[in-house]
Amino acid sequence: MTRVAWVLVIQAFLLTAALADTGKTQLGAILDEARAEQNVPGVSAMVIRNNEIVFAGGSGVADIASGRPATADTPFYIGSVTKVLTAILTLHLVDEAMLRLDDPVPGIAVATPGGAPTVTVRHLLSHSSGLEREGNFNYWFTADFPDADALSTYLANTSLRTPPGTRLHYSNIGFAALGRMLELETKTSFGTALQQRVLHPLGMHATGANGPAPNVAQGYTPVDRILPSPSRPFAGVGERVGNRHARMYHDARAMSPAFGAYSTANDMAQLAMFLLGNGNKQVLSRENREAMRERQPTGRGLGLGLERYGDRILATHGGWFAAHRAQLLIDAESGIAVVVLTNSDNASPRRIADALYRAAREEHADRSSR
Repeated sequence: MTRVAWVLVIQAFLLTAALADTGKTQLGAILDEARAEQNVPGVSAMVIRNNEIVFAGGSGVADIASGRPATADTPFYIGSVTKVLTAILTLHLVDEAMLRLDDPVPGIAVATPGGAPTVTVRHLLSHSSGLEREGNFNYWFTADFPDADALSTYLANTSLRTPPGTRLHYSNIGFAALGRMLELETKTSFGTALQQRVLHPLGMHATGANGPAPNVAQGYTPVDRILPSPSRPFAGVGERVGNRHARMYHDARAMSPAFGAYSTANDMAQLAMFLLGNGNKQVLSRENREAMRERQPTGRGLGLGLERYGDRILATHGGWFAAHRAQLLIDAESGIAVVVLTNSDNASPRRIADALYRAAREEHADRSSR
């Protein structure tokens, strides 16, 4: 190669690196601006494009009192994004021929008019089981989450609001039922099964099925407000910290498969790349990863929401638990994924994720046109 050719190669490399740094700076600025606008103590986020982490970082603090910064390695509770992990574990057992999607789920009573069909694994994954959202538990106000026995007793004696497979009704109880079924099938705890079969193979070593998480970001109420109100105390409101109240963590127990997990932005990057089809067939086949994004009669996928965003269909899931709010966005067509984790009840991680997604997609379009 001539000297001129080498110079051109080096210049092209430096230009690419400069463009990448510019993109990272832009995404970091979006994160800073959104956090300030929403008045949230801390935010952590990651952006994937073409199976590459193009941004992973944080803004603000994980803990107001200590000033500990929020980073891509800070653990946050991910709330109902946990359901994505539960769905992966369920479909892993389908790949292993331990379950089938249309298998009936034992232990759920069916007491609806007209002799309704049995609740199946598919019904639970797509929120069409007919189960109530929270059952008859009042845990959001008492912090008394059911254990396995209490959950099993409820499921065995409940009636269904609609016949299975006929209507969408989002159900935390339904995913708790999935978790209980997975424990019976694997003959181990949900947390252990998730770690052994999903988290560790994906390299998600800072993620767990339920807390308390080590070094987790502290969750907070909005400024000068206890949720919902002092006359109706919300589970887990703790001491005052400046102009906010800290939120105390409570173990979700048998509800953990629905909303109890914790993770970091860097760990969630491994999950996002996996959902985009990158390797790890021992965890889940490509076919079942694609099945998670296939529209079911309810309009949802298996463990994922599906939304039209301009000319794209995005796979999504939001989450809330212990004053932490989270958002996952997957654009399989563009190879772009975004995760946002926050530590305040008033945060809107979806708005932040949308802004990061738009910027990543515009950068992707700019590069494609060069």
